[in-house]
Amino acid sequence: MTAVVRQAVSADARDIARICTASYRDAYRDVLPQGYIERSVTAFYNEPRVAADIAPVSPEWFGYQVAEEDGRVLGAAGGGMTGPHTGELSLIYLESAARGRGLGTLLLDRVTEQIRAAGGTEMWVSVFLGDSRGIGFYRARGFQPMQTVRAAMSREDDHIRTLRMHRTIL
Repeated sequence: MTAVVRQAVSADARDIARICTASYRDAYRDVLPQGYIERSVTAFYNEPRVAADIAPVSPEWFGYQVAEEDGRVLGAAGGGMTGPHTGELSLIYLESAARGRGLGTLLLDRVTEQIRAAGGTEMWVSVFLGDSRGIGFYRARGFQPMQTVRAAMSREDDHIRTLRMHRTIL
């Protein structure tokens, strides 16, 4: 069985929403407050929102990319351009049983290629502080920690921070 990475289509919205929601909850249950997790999955990974974000809105959003094996969606990723030469990886999430098989790297490579094709020479990603698995994944793929910032959707009383990581792409 060989996994393929492809542009998502409308029929993938339910699987993407399910994978992103479950993976987000699993990845951050010991890192983030439960209220923040639920606010985030409700805002970003509900099926109507995912369905609306399937298609690209170039160059800011390349649309969802999915990793598929034997017709089954196992993971999703997405990113876009934030400047003329700067890209942002917005997300990579996998089904828990699909982790450790190289699918995250395949998805990262796909978004990296999209950024490169759009003229990008650098790439950024935000990782929650305390997410050692995520930080290790990106460090192993050439991202370097640059700064910490307040996380998107974080309230002043949450004190939730993300680590901004960067790598050059050629």
